[in-house]
Amino acid sequence: MKPAAPSRHVLYVGQTPDQGTGSPVVVWRHLRRLAAEGWSVSVIGERGQSTRACEREGWSVLDLPIRRPWWPPYREGHPGWLRRVRLRLLAREAARLVPCPPDAVLGYLAAHADFAAELAGACADELRRPLTLLIHDDAAAFETDPRRRTRLRARHARLLSTARTNWFVTPALGAACPAPPDRRSVLPPLPEGWAGPLARPPAAGATPRVYYAGHLWPAQVPLLARLARLLENGGARLVVLARPGPALAALAAEARFEQVPPFAENRDALAHLAAHASAVVVSYADTVAAMPWSATSFPSKLAEFCHLGLPAAIVAPRETAVGSWAEANGFPDLFEPGALDPAFSAWTVELIEKAAWNARASRSLALAAGEFSPERIHRVFADALVA
Repeated sequence: MKPAAPSRHVLYVGQTPDQGTGSPVVVWRHLRRLAAEGWSVSVIGERGQSTRACEREGWSVLDLPIRRPWWPPYREGHPGWLRRVRLRLLAREAARLVPCPPDAVLGYLAAHADFAAELAGACADELRRPLTLLIHDDAAAFETDPRRRTRLRARHARLLSTARTNWFVTPALGAACPAPPDRRSVLPPLPEGWAGPLARPPAAGATPRVYYAGHLWPAQVPLLARLARLLENGGARLVVLARPGPALAALAAEARFEQVPPFAENRDALAHLAAHASAVVVSYADTVAAMPWSATSFPSKLAEFCHLGLPAAIVAPRETAVGSWAEANGFPDLFEPGALDPAFSAWTVELIEKAAWNARASRSLALAAGEFSPERIHRVFADALVA
């Protein structure tokens, strides 16, 4: 009998992995799959964020000190040599606390902050281990000040050049970010997958319920309001699964729709959609200029909802990353915001036609088994961690 192979160990440094929405849940899923494959997992999350989900998984959560009395002062967000010194000191603390030397260091370059991603790079350097970065958004697209955008690009260029692999969610994002061409790879967002009952076409005489689920930005409101009115005219209903906020209130002032609050667990949300949704809509804004990050970001919910067997409509300019994806893959239900009628209205009416609904559901399931397969996406990622 052969001795058991020693388990591998990954150190993750970044926005704290957790269930929910956005990139933290994508990281959480990758780490869970690594743990199921025998990897041990250590996590250094962003300060102030809950680590309960990581602790429930049995992962080692490392709590770095805010500072030591002999460390030079540093104020969060300030660039320069004090930032570099603080990163180096924290990396040494991480090397001291980590339960065993990791085989790989994983980081996530978030749009809202990059200190944790830089710390991942410093830890990889201190531990002399390969660095892998996940990048889901172009942080510079959220920055309106040209000088800060230039500094951000320069800082990210240094970070991305130190990683052995930079996983970008779309080719457009890889092209927009200042990473060396030989260190750019594309990895779709990892969906959870679904083994429960699949969605079914609307019952005869029932009102089709078309869901928009996810974060709602103010720039999306005018287009989503038009979609709500078109759906209502076609005998369907828009359902918005999102947190309350100013954008949702603005939408309520412009159109009629049903609102469903977010679920605590992603699987509960998927079960709700499988039981109640007739279709989903992936919608951005009327123009890329209104949401600049839509040019490079990819809606993770599209990959997620395909596993439910739900028809999906993409309503976005062709210049967005998801619009480019739809054209490249021959996805037929792409609707440009400036030319919704009569195509989107026809799509709405066809939701009550069983044959048309089944054809669209089959298309979603084919994507779930192919490009959006969790097993395929994770295998590519995991194999490259220590390759």
